[in-house]
Amino acid sequence: MPALYNIHSVARYEGKLLMRSWFYRTFLVLAILLLSLFNFLALVYEDSGGYWLMKALPANIPYINLMFLNTGQAIIAVFLSSEFLKADKKLDTSEVFYVHPLSNAEYVVGKILGNLTVFIRLDLFIILLVVIFNVISGVTIDWMAYFVYFLLICIPTLIYIFGLSVALMLVLKSQAVTFVLLLGYIALTLFYIGDKFYYLFDYMVYNLPLVKSTVVGFSNWTTLINHRMIYLLIGLGAVCLSIFLFRRLPNTKKGKYRWLYLSILFFTAGIWASYNHVGNILKTANRRQMYTNINNKYVDGPKMVIDRYDINLIQHPQTISSEVELRGVALNRAAEFVFCLNPALKVSEVTEGSKPLSFTRDHQILLIDFGREIATGDSVRFKLKYAGSIDETFCYLDIPDEILQEEHANGMFKIDKKYSFQGENYLLFTPETYWYPRPGTSYSSENPDWQQAYFSHFHLKVKTINGLKALSQGTMKWPIVKRIPTESHDSLRASRRPTRRPEITRGSDSAGIRRMRPRSMQSIGDSAARRVRPSRELRPGRERPAGQERSIRGGEWNTPRRRADSETRRMPGGRDSVPDRDNLLQEKRVRVLTEVTYDSIFVYETDFPTPAITLVIGDYEQKSMEVDETLFSLWHLKGHDYFSNVFNPITDTIPAQIRDRRRSIESTYSLDYSFNRFSLVEVPVQFYSYVRTWTQAQEVMQPEMVLFPEKGSLVNEADVVKGVRDEKRRAQRNGQEISDEEAAMRILNRFTRLFERTESNLDWSRDRGSVNVSTKPNPYFLFPQLYNFRYNIFSSEWPVSNRLIELYLQDKSDGNNWIRQMNGISNSEKANLLMEKLPFKELLANVEHRDLLDNITSLKANYLFAYAERNVGYREYRDSLRAVLQRNRFTNLRFESLLDTLGMIADTDLRTPLEAWHHPTALPVYLIWTPEVIQITNRDGEAFVLKLQITNDSDHDGVVNVEINFGGGQGAIYDPRAKRKVPIKARETKNLISVWEEAPRNININTLISANLPASVNLPVSNIIRERNKPIDEEGDFVVENASFDVPGEVIVDNEDSTLFLLSAPEVVGLLPQWLDRVEDDSFPYSGVSNWRPPLKWTLTTNDKYYGTHVRSAYVIKSGSGNQTATWKIPVPDAGQYDLYYWVYKPDELRRGRGRRGRGPAGGDAEYHFKIHYDDDVEDGYINLQRSEEGWSLLGTYFFNSDTVAVVLSSDSKLRTVTADAVKIVRRK
Repeated sequence: MPALYNIHSVARYEGKLLMRSWFYRTFLVLAILLLSLFNFLALVYEDSGGYWLMKALPANIPYINLMFLNTGQAIIAVFLSSEFLKADKKLDTSEVFYVHPLSNAEYVVGKILGNLTVFIRLDLFIILLVVIFNVISGVTIDWMAYFVYFLLICIPTLIYIFGLSVALMLVLKSQAVTFVLLLGYIALTLFYIGDKFYYLFDYMVYNLPLVKSTVVGFSNWTTLINHRMIYLLIGLGAVCLSIFLFRRLPNTKKGKYRWLYLSILFFTAGIWASYNHVGNILKTANRRQMYTNINNKYVDGPKMVIDRYDINLIQHPQTISSEVELRGVALNRAAEFVFCLNPALKVSEVTEGSKPLSFTRDHQILLIDFGREIATGDSVRFKLKYAGSIDETFCYLDIPDEILQEEHANGMFKIDKKYSFQGENYLLFTPETYWYPRPGTSYSSENPDWQQAYFSHFHLKVKTINGLKALSQGTMKWPIVKRIPTESHDSLRASRRPTRRPEITRGSDSAGIRRMRPRSMQSIGDSAARRVRPSRELRPGRERPAGQERSIRGGEWNTPRRRADSETRRMPGGRDSVPDRDNLLQEKRVRVLTEVTYDSIFVYETDFPTPAITLVIGDYEQKSMEVDETLFSLWHLKGHDYFSNVFNPITDTIPAQIRDRRRSIESTYSLDYSFNRFSLVEVPVQFYSYVRTWTQAQEVMQPEMVLFPEKGSLVNEADVVKGVRDEKRRAQRNGQEISDEEAAMRILNRFTRLFERTESNLDWSRDRGSVNVSTKPNPYFLFPQLYNFRYNIFSSEWPVSNRLIELYLQDKSDGNNWIRQMNGISNSEKANLLMEKLPFKELLANVEHRDLLDNITSLKANYLFAYAERNVGYREYRDSLRAVLQRNRFTNLRFESLLDTLGMIADTDLRTPLEAWHHPTALPVYLIWTPEVIQITNRDGEAFVLKLQITNDSDHDGVVNVEINFGGGQGAIYDPRAKRKVPIKARETKNLISVWEEAPRNININTLISANLPASVNLPVSNIIRERNKPIDEEGDFVVENASFDVPGEVIVDNEDSTLFLLSAPEVVGLLPQWLDRVEDDSFPYSGVSNWRPPLKWTLTTNDKYYGTHVRSAYVIKSGSGNQTATWKIPVPDAGQYDLYYWVYKPDELRRGRGRRGRGPAGGDAEYHFKIHYDDDVEDGYINLQRSEEGWSLLGTYFFNSDTVAVVLSSDSKLRTVTADAVKIVRRK
């Protein structure tokens, strides 16, 4: 066809012209070099940090490469496409095309297609290059991902940017203006609006969730297609508009307007796609609000406690069908009771015995009318039948919409958020989905009764499809694996008991059961026999779940149960020794035959009452071992076993590590793990859970199981192969040589510590160059396994009560000094400032400060129990609390009842302090004196007397926490005096005197709820006074009358004294430095200071090493030429000779040893320079920070008249920063 030929001719010419452009060739070379370097470092080079998420999920390799390339070519395309006509005129080819018999459409489309073809060729070449690195790295190639990401990322962006550039060029008729506008638009998208408005303006897909799972693929296809259609359609509309605007006579007059109408059509379709994108999100928010309103309507309705569930569930490709029998006990006298079930699950029948019951469905609410009144405490049995799928918008109704819309990211990789999965090959239902009926309602904004945990027994029968395995809590009753010995030693054969196939448990379908024989029979090899013996569910005469046959045949992960320490011997290096030789000879000769009774039927029975259960169905394989009567299992999806080669050689030491980690966490919180199993279950990477205000347990943490992202892709510690290499290299740098086994042990130890950490990895957020460091609760922290799934504290008035007890038992502190220094103020200190403004109840409902709620609650808990701790003792009181909880396992314990019981134990009133929670919190102010330690030596020996004086300089009573730390000896022995709460009344000073056998190293004072900044102060014990033959002081907390901080003849001026402390005007700097130096959040007056980017103007920050009464603050600025100054005006009371002191704070570069002996920039001049103005005279002064101790350092001795002395500190220093804190004069006698 002539039209196609014309388009092809123009496109071919335009492509050749572009390929000859030096600008494009430069971009081509840079793109190839930079992406090659990136892939080499990320995938091939062993010494680099690497990207585990790329290796774990192969689809991320094309994703990240095409995203980088897409950004670069979007910018380059602006420059090239905006030369739409300029190049033709420059080369005198425009007249040739204009007189040629081709239409405007053919010419414009040809030119755009020519540019587009060149970039597509580049994309395909880069894809080929990435595939090569993919092959070299050994990572599985996801071919479909390369094709899909090319279509999703590159094509819409190129068409959009080319169409937009050409259209703007034709409208504005100025290449320079087009450049400025388009580059500004790109910068605005990248740095500001890309993640706003539900990433509607993110045409370069920097914020669009595009991570693809190896299990379920893309979980947000509708959103992805709709979003990319927006820019594809708008781009096509811009191309059509360019044809209409092209300044060349058209072939026909009507044909010109045809392109205008077509452009309007494309623009309209793009706007409709945009509306659809935003509208779907807004509809979800509206539906969530509707669900909440419905819960509010029924939250006060009659409820039951369900004592037992018998669930019979059948999996279908996209739905489920279920029949549930419930045994409930009425909590209220009523005929109609309230239940909650996911709104997308449709109830077809409710019966009591053979009698059908009437029921009403209001979305998620199920009202069942029993036709008679059921008295409180009476029980009833009934059945429900329902079917359907899960509506995810019903999940997390308690989470605000703005938090739901926050991105889920791991570095540059943006991940979709999914709360359940239901497909042909995978299913995941957590309790949050309400996949089975539960009493009462879900989240209600008006009544916290919905938070009650109902502990029930569960019997679950599941029929799966496609040969998938079902996982849930409890003992697997079906299917059963039998291991029959075919050859054995005589003594071993005599010890075996015959096994018989047990009957199918209740509700199982025995009609279709078939017997399956494994494809091969393997004897346990010599190496396996030396290390392992069958675990509890593998021993003869015991039943074994089916899902474990792979680990049975493999033999590498099944290890013996250690009955007592006497059964094993410790070898050098901490390894457990192998069993004795006789046992080895017996086990080496054992041959077993595995028989599996299997028909896609799985039956689970919980061992203990459980608040809820989870159902996971997938193509799972299991690695397991039994340690101290508990079966530890790792359930991974088929083909995802990348770790066995690392850990197989150390299977004999894994139980010891598991045992040590379990003992560590149990002893830390004095709570036991009581379940018989612990499973780590691999789930798709998109599975997401939120931090709740009322419990620490997130949905990734379920009773006796943890839901872990596939291949641990979001956890760096899961990259065990690279971890072994890193450990060996690290050892080599330290002059050591370690084996692969030793490295694997270290990696396993590091990985298991993940479950002991209370907080996740640091979150570094940047805003205009400033850095803020924050931490979030670690979702894999195992504390809920010890507490939340056994106990529940409940209060209608204070729904945060259960969280309050959790935080109190964990005794968390907010004392990370370097994070505090980075941020300028800690979260606990922010919490104090907020509590001074708002009541506790309002703060609980305040979404804006949700991240501080744990800090607020922890402070309230410590203050509430402070007097009880004082009466009983820190550890003793917590032990009493645990004893009360133990007596109330698997029940709802009222918060008020708990307080009454604990109050009786501690002989104190714990109810009255709750009344203050309805009002803003009055903050006391404490003055902390320098501690004094006296070493007294007498004939009977020596003792160390510690005296610490604390003043409550406010009109409000308060409590401080005092912790005395020792190096060893006495520090290793528990002493209730070493950590305790000390109440201090308003305007009261207490002298805390204690006697110790060794000298304390330091004293940490946490002022808890107070206006002190920092709230926690660490006081080192340096100067010890030595005395002989002196009576030892009496211990106790003594009230000191008329205590005063004032010292005669001493005048101190601090930076907090606004009338006596002045700062020079900020230096005029460029717009960009000013923009980077701005602080966005001015709700708190103190800012953070980072060493690598010191502030350009005087910045107020706090630190416990600064001087201050109740606020220890100072101003910090980047050192310079000396044009910035800080001035202290010291009033001199009387003429005389005075010593002038400056408070020295050593910056981090000196603390780490930099600047010593001439090394580094501070080697020649670690000094601060001063000018002292007095009596119409000026003298220079300096302090060498390297040689000075922290605290008051002498500047010099001067004779001052009765006047005002001005001390001026300049920013002239070779150190990175200059700190302006406090000065003082002391009159000489």
